[in-house]
Amino acid sequence: MKIGVVGSGTVGTILTQTVSRGDDNEIILSHSRGATSLATRRDEFAANVVFGEVADALRQPLVIIAVPFGVAPDVLQQVADYQQRIIVDVTNQFTADFKKIDTRPLTGSEVIAAAAKNARVIKSFNTLPHELMTGKVDGPGRRVLFYAGDDQDAKKAFASLVRPLNFRPVDLGKLRHGGSVMQVGGGLGHTAFVQLDEKFE
Repeated sequence: MKIGVVGSGTVGTILTQTVSRGDDNEIILSHSRGATSLATRRDEFAANVVFGEVADALRQPLVIIAVPFGVAPDVLQQVADYQQRIIVDVTNQFTADFKKIDTRPLTGSEVIAAAAKNARVIKSFNTLPHELMTGKVDGPGRRVLFYAGDDQDAKKAFASLVRPLNFRPVDLGKLRHGGSVMQVGGGLGHTAFVQLDEKFE
């Protein structure tokens, strides 16, 4: 899958490294300061990761938005029509000084969806501490990854993307409900579950 990642901070970096483990994935990592600003970081990423402009990343079939929530709508609005491409929202509603941003009556992901015209939005990854976003676990089992979205086909595509990366995707329903329990104050923040293979006699 061709994947664009917008944002090269801690979360954007980890998720780029994570999805680059997929055998057929091609990733464009971007930053607001341009592709050349990432050149010194070449050794941090696999060969299937290239550096590009934000506009290039936003045009990929699946886009991971890993920028601060407050700027995410403006970033997404750079594209007039996403033509049913998939946007993965990994943001949390915090300001730079960690004050909660109130989006009521919408969930944070519904704000993201409103900004990304004609996109299919998936909410995921934001409940995990960033060091667990790799999918790796100490010992047996797979890392549980909650996700939500309003489009069933988009959710199937997302689950197919993360399952080979040692995640156990768990569908929490639509953005309204699933997003509300994953976002800041929703109850699932910084949770870390591992799914073990159970054998019954």
